[in-house]
Amino acid sequence: MDADVGAAEARQDPLKPARPEDLLKFPHPPPPPRIHIRPWWFPEQELEDPLVFHLEAWVADMIFGPDRARIPEMEWMSQALLRVDRVDFRNLVESTVHGRPRVRNRVKSILLSLASWHRERRARRAEKMKHLEEFLKTTSDVNVHL
Repeated sequence: MDADVGAAEARQDPLKPARPEDLLKFPHPPPPPRIHIRPWWFPEQELEDPLVFHLEAWVADMIFGPDRARIPEMEWMSQALLRVDRVDFRNLVESTVHGRPRVRNRVKSILLSLASWHRERRARRAEKMKHLEEFLKTTSDVNVHL
């Protein structure tokens, strides 16, 4: 009878597990939705005419954190509102900046500089790994011949 009750509950709410053991079957809970409410310190008239640009998703994860946890701190420090939304095509995110024109341009410049720094860092690390692989390959060839 307990199995029938659990099955009925599972049919009623597909996201709710029937038993506590079923909690282990879910990989990770989805992140909570970010509520877009204008903070008390942000003037309403500055919500007009946002600045929009695109970044690669992996770069946005490096800058804002994988769950976008750094956005509130960045908003407070820059006095601009940021919204980062995933775009379905080409693994991009759309970054929207609201604020005074000077602030919007400064935030965009900072974010693009950070993106450039992360791209260069990734390229340097890839080059180092390539050199390491070549070194290990040549040292293993030398050891085989000895």
